[in-house]
Amino acid sequence: MSRLSVTISAPIILIGALALGLNAYLSVGKLDRTLSELEQSRLHLILDDLRDSLETGLDLGLPLKGLGNAQAAIDREARQDGAIVGIRVLDAQGAPVFSTGDSAHGLALRAPLSSNLGVAMGAIELRYARQAQDLSIAAYASQLTRAAAWIAAAGALLALAAIRLWMRRITRTMDSIASTLDHRPPPPHPDTEAAALAGRARERADAALRELEQARRALGNPGDARGPAGERT
Repeated sequence: MSRLSVTISAPIILIGALALGLNAYLSVGKLDRTLSELEQSRLHLILDDLRDSLETGLDLGLPLKGLGNAQAAIDREARQDGAIVGIRVLDAQGAPVFSTGDSAHGLALRAPLSSNLGVAMGAIELRYARQAQDLSIAAYASQLTRAAAWIAAAGALLALAAIRLWMRRITRTMDSIASTLDHRPPPPHPDTEAAALAGRARERADAALRELEQARRALGNPGDARGPAGERT
């Protein structure tokens, strides 16, 4: 390929690769946000169920420590959902009353506990891990990266081929015009339309040159030439 072809094709390929990379990055980010929102919505439903179960006992006047079903409820939810790392039931001062699993790691979600009189009685804290979500995002990003690389490579080859054909067409057109103007033999595959246009331009140029030569001759041999004595003849 010529230097001009490379100069033209390089920015096109670079812009296409950047566009694909940006699109892949935005797609991965959008998937991450969507999965995070879905995960939090699902875990909020679990928190709401636990809160409704515990607040039923609080509405009956039982103290938070006297809720016998609290430990069994949080144990059951922790066993049923692999994303849950740990669950704690906290009193109004933030001290844990019931707990299960590991309550020191993971991302935290909280739901307040209150009696039917609106008195704050504590909160439920649920901690969850993003390991499964991160693995899904990583697998999706890997597949998307491979697909974007294949698309970029195919697009680069197509761009190179298209630009090469375009440059060959331009070269053939220029060679046809040059051969017509210089009265040289035509190239192997001439551009007949360009050659015809160049031929008409050459004819007009030749006609203009002939007229110019005639004008120069007329100016060089004026009709009102003077005699020897400087008088008109």
